[in-house]
Amino acid sequence: MRLNLFVLTMVLVALVTVAASADVTYHGNESGSQRVLIATERTRYKDRLVETLIEKLDDGQTLIAEVDHQRDGLDGIDPADYDAVFITNSGAQAMVRPAVIEWLETHRANDDNVVLHTTQITDWDPPVEVDSITSASQMRNIDDITDDVVRRLKALY
Repeated sequence: MRLNLFVLTMVLVALVTVAASADVTYHGNESGSQRVLIATERTRYKDRLVETLIEKLDDGQTLIAEVDHQRDGLDGIDPADYDAVFITNSGAQAMVRPAVIEWLETHRANDDNVVLHTTQITDWDPPVEVDSITSASQMRNIDDITDDVVRRLKALY
């Protein structure tokens, strides 16, 4: 009986640890009139892309929330809570990550403020109903890509 209780306790601790890993990092003005969510995954290119995007969005009027969607960062997040949502996704074999697709499907009724980006160099027709763009993972293109993303996000608010 004690062993079962110990195992159950360890499982609960593991679940709480996983849930705690879905942290949100905030940038910009906490009382800003606009709220933008950036959901990303950790790669060298995406880190630079998000860093540049945050610099361009941080206008003193915007609260920017950043989550890692590979660590269940989208769990519990409703796109209706934000003026604009940007998701950047690695395009392995032209596929959007299953967890991202599931989140988009779950929030289909409120996803009209979502921009999805993937890193592909070919034509891309994602199986989603949101604004979608693609780019190669090349550092020299980050300014152009982030200018396009900022324009799309600001058009939402």
